[in-house]
Amino acid sequence: MSGWSRVASGLGRVASSGANRISHGILSNDPQSALSRASRHLPELAESILVKSGGTAVVQQHSYVDRQQSDDIANKEFRSASSHDAITIEKDNRASGADASESQPQLIKQSAITQSASLHESTNDIQNDKSQKNNTVEEQIANYDEEDQNQHLPEGSAVPSTRISRAFGFASLGAGLALGTAAEFARRTLGGSSSNNNGNLVLSNDANAQRLSDSLRRMRGAAMKLGQMLSIQDESIAPPALTNALAQVRKGAEAMPTHQLMQQLNDQWGDQDEWKDRIDVEERPFAAASIGQVHRGTLLTTEDQKKVAVKVQYPGVANSIESDLSNLSMLVKASGLSPPGLFLDNVIRVGREELKVECDYRREAVNYHRFEQLISSDPGLVADRFVVPSVIEEFSTDRILVTEYVRGGTIDKVIDLDQDERNRIGKAILRLTMLELFVWRFMQTDPNWGNFLYDVRTRTTYLIDFGAARDYDEEFVRGYLNIVKANADQDEKALFDESIRMGFLTGEENSMMLEAHKMSGYCLGEPFQSYEPYNFKESRITSRISEHGAVFLKHRLTPPPEEVYTLHRKLAGAYNLCIKIGAIISCRDLLDEVIEHVELKDRS
Repeated sequence: MSGWSRVASGLGRVASSGANRISHGILSNDPQSALSRASRHLPELAESILVKSGGTAVVQQHSYVDRQQSDDIANKEFRSASSHDAITIEKDNRASGADASESQPQLIKQSAITQSASLHESTNDIQNDKSQKNNTVEEQIANYDEEDQNQHLPEGSAVPSTRISRAFGFASLGAGLALGTAAEFARRTLGGSSSNNNGNLVLSNDANAQRLSDSLRRMRGAAMKLGQMLSIQDESIAPPALTNALAQVRKGAEAMPTHQLMQQLNDQWGDQDEWKDRIDVEERPFAAASIGQVHRGTLLTTEDQKKVAVKVQYPGVANSIESDLSNLSMLVKASGLSPPGLFLDNVIRVGREELKVECDYRREAVNYHRFEQLISSDPGLVADRFVVPSVIEEFSTDRILVTEYVRGGTIDKVIDLDQDERNRIGKAILRLTMLELFVWRFMQTDPNWGNFLYDVRTRTTYLIDFGAARDYDEEFVRGYLNIVKANADQDEKALFDESIRMGFLTGEENSMMLEAHKMSGYCLGEPFQSYEPYNFKESRITSRISEHGAVFLKHRLTPPPEEVYTLHRKLAGAYNLCIKIGAIISCRDLLDEVIEHVELKDRS
C-alpha cells in the first residue's frame, strides 16, 4: 500500500465511526434534514476530540476560523518561499513526484519539499507572452525574478499559539472531515454511483481536500509539517483532489498578522526603539512556511545598506511541538492510520527531536558556518558555484535568524535550461548528498527544493536553511555504504548480511518481506549500477520503490535504525530533483569517490 493509500484508508477510518452513521441516516431519511442535524452536532464532535486530547475549551458553533474568512484566505494566491531568492524557510519539504516514503524498506520519510507551482505557471505565462517571444529562456527567468523581487504575502490569520487553540484546530479539522465524508457518501449514493470504495471518500472529494489544506496552513507548526510530508508523495498515485489541495500546502503557510510579527521582533530584539534605527524589516514577508516566515530587510548601520533575509519564528510553535504531536498521534491511532509496520511511536519520537532542533535558530546559525566551511573547502563544489550565505550574528537570536540576502529562484527552474546545465546541477546535488553522508557525516536532511536557490545570471546555486542538519555515527555510515554498494552490485548475500547486522532485518522475516526488501534496495541502488548515463525521469525510480510499501507495513518485524527516517528523506529528495529536472547522468563514479575516501581514511 502506498503512502497515499495509507492516508486514504486512515482518514476513512477517522470518518467512519461518526460519518458513516450519519451517512446511513442520510440514506434512510431526508438528506437535507439529516445533514442539517449533523451540522448542528459539529461542536460536540470537536469537543469530544478536545476532551480526549486533555484540552478544555468552550466550543462554539463556528469553526476554528470563521468559515467565510478562511474561504477568502484560501482563495488568495500565496507566493512560496521557493519562488523567491533568499533564505527560504525550512524544509517544508516539497518535492513533487517524491514517493519514497515510510512505505519503503528503510521507511523513507520525506519532510516537506517546497515546489513552486506558481513559478512554472508564471514562467509559462512569460513564455507565451508575445512581447517576450524573442527572449531567451535565461532572459525570461531573469525577468520573472525581477518581477518577484517586490512580491509580498498577504496577511493571514493569527497563529494559534496556545495548547487549547491548537487542540481545537485539530478537533475542528477531524469533525469537518467526518461531516464532509458523510456528505460525499450521500452524494455518491443518491447520485447512483456504483463505487463502493468508501475508504477513499475523505480524500477524493474537493471540499474535504481543501478543508485539510486550509487547516494545515492555518495551524502551521507540526500540523503543517505533516501535510508537507504527505505532499511529497508521488502525484501519479495520489487522489487528484488531495494532490491539488496539498500543492497549496507545499507553497507555504499563511503569513502571520503584523501584530504577531512585531511581538516576536520586540520579544527577541527588545523594544522597537532599540532596533528600528539599526535594521529595517519589511512588514510583509515574501515567504511563509511551517515554523516561520521570511522578510526582506536592510542593515541601516552599514555603508552599503546591506540587504538581508530575516527569518522570524511563529509564536508558540516551539512550545506546541509536544501537544501537536500528541494530538496527531491520537488521531492517527484512533483512525487506524498507523499499521503495525509503520512503528508510529518511532516516527513520532524522531519527528519530535527534529522539530525541536529546527526551532533552535542559534543552532541553525552554527550549522550555516559549518556548511560554509565544508562547501568552500571542496574544489568540485566551488567549481560548480555552490555557495552558503553568511549569517548576520548581530541580529540572530533563538527565534530570529538573519542572513545575507541572495538572488535566485528554486532549483527546479533549471528545467527550462539546456540539458547540459540540468545534468551539471543534478550531478552536483547528488554528489553533495553523497559527500554529506559518507564523507562529512553531517547532512542537511531537508530535501526542500526551496533550499537550493539558483541564480540564472551567474549559474550559482545558493544553499540555505540548515535547521534540519544532523550528524551521523561513523559505524552507521560505513554500514549503510556497504548496503548501497550491495544494492548497486545486486549482491543479495551482502545486502541481507549487512541489513541484519544494522537492524533493518531480524533474520526471521518471511519470504515476502525479504523479497520486497531486496527488490526495493536494488531499485534504490539502480543509478549506481553502471557508468552509463542514468535517465532519472524515465526510470520512475521513486514510484517503483514505493510499490513495496504494503509488504513492509504488513510484514516488517522491526523498525529501521532511526537515522534512516531523515537519511532516506534526503536521498529521495535528491532523486526527485533529478527526476524533476530530467537529469541524465552517470552516478557510479560518485559511489566510487566516496568508497575511495573511506578506504583512504582506513589506510591512513
